[in-house]
Amino acid sequence: MNYIKQKYGNLLLIITENGMDDANNAHISIKDALKDEKRIKYHNDHLMDLLAAIKEDGCNVRGYFVWSLLDNWEWAAGYTSRFGLYFVDYNDKLKRYPKNSVQWFKNFLTSN
Repeated sequence: MNYIKQKYGNLLLIITENGMDDANNAHISIKDALKDEKRIKYHNDHLMDLLAAIKEDGCNVRGYFVWSLLDNWEWAAGYTSRFGLYFVDYNDKLKRYPKNSVQWFKNFLTSN
């Protein structure tokens, strides 16, 4: 953020589609699939650095969008990757279950 601020001026920035994927393991239980600590750490690290860039350095960041709300079909990977905050059960009428990262985001947004 600081590089962009210095090189291009303090433009209004919105970060879109930031996130990470997990391999789609057909043998993992839904209960275990909802434990996405790696995703929580990823977003925590990015957002804490982003928060510091905004508060300490005055970077003009106004939005942050997670990649993605739901697990879905991806052009390059099909259904082999999962990257949503909500687990989609492809075998049970596309039922959706919040991963642990959903509660983490709620807590993060209300505490910062």
